[in-house]
Amino acid sequence: MRITGRVVAVIGGFAVLAILAGCGAEGGPADRGLSAEAQRARQAFQDLGCGSCHGDHREGKRSGPVLAGLADHWTQESLATYLKDPPAMIKTTPRLAYKAEQYPIAMPGFGDKADEATLAALAAYLLRD
Repeated sequence: MRITGRVVAVIGGFAVLAILAGCGAEGGPADRGLSAEAQRARQAFQDLGCGSCHGDHREGKRSGPVLAGLADHWTQESLATYLKDPPAMIKTTPRLAYKAEQYPIAMPGFGDKADEATLAALAAYLLRD
């Protein structure tokens, strides 16, 4: 079978479209169906650099745990408080102290980088699986 330039161009065009469809975390399929608040929280996840330790899709990395199943241990209020000042909660919660010892990078606090409404929205976003 002889492949013409037109066939190669069509196949190449489809390949480019397939690649572009899979690119970019923002506005992708994962964002469809999210409320405006959830989209804002997802943006905060990106802006605060959470993905650098926990993975862009919350899958976890060597530097931070998976962020799934959090509702087993957290409420929105307690998670927002933790996000504001992790060391304070780690000192008083043995489960968190143990978890913190498992990772080489300490969880930073975001109280000076995001307002309480943003942290509450981020907590709600992290609690949904």
